[in-house]
This record gives sequence, structure tokens and C-alpha cells, in this order.
Amino acid sequence: MTVVRTLAPSVILLLGCAGPSSPPQPQQVSQPGTAVESPVFSTDSCEIDDDCAPVATCHADKCVRREHAGTLPSGLMCTMECRGGTVDCGYNHCGCAPSPSGPKLCALLAGAAKR
Repeated sequence: MTVVRTLAPSVILLLGCAGPSSPPQPQQVSQPGTAVESPVFSTDSCEIDDDCAPVATCHADKCVRREHAGTLPSGLMCTMECRGGTVDCGYNHCGCAPSPSGPKLCALLAGAAKR
């Protein structure tokens, strides 16, 4: 009992000196293969980015002219995962870009949209 009384003030003093610790910072983990390496063109012409939209499907990996996008079937449930090579989680976006053959076409473009 005498040892506990003698050590108690020392332990309290040490704990008091520790001070508040900062909360752990989330790690930024890069996921390979999340953005497309080059535009994935459709055959739909466009003038501006807003002309284009993802094909209505879970984890869309293609972009078309907005009026050709369609709608998801009623009752369809998609997973919440982020899949690389899709528009999931801002990895890629749909936009209007010059194609290798010249005309601007809807395409899946790397990275989040710049708005």
C-alpha cells in the first residue's frame, strides 16, 4: 500500500505531462488504375461538356450525348464501390473533347470535372 501511495503522484504527473495527442490523420492511399490513360471516345458529337453524360449503368465507363444516356432500370441497385476506369468517385468524368479524327466527341476523360 505504501508503494502505491508513493508511485501515484509520479504516475499522475507523467500522465499530465503527456498532453493531448493530435488525432491520427487519414492516409492518402493511391489506387492504381483509377483514371483512364487516354480519352475513351464515343461516336456522339458535342459542343460543350454539358452535352455529354455517362451511359445509364452501374459503374459507367462510357460517355454519350446526354439524350442517348438513358435511365437506370427501376429497382436496380448498384454497389457503393469505386471502380477504376469509370465515372465512380471522381476518377473520370464525361466531357466534350477533340477526337483524333478532328470533330469534338463525348468522351470519358481522366480526373474529376472542372466546374
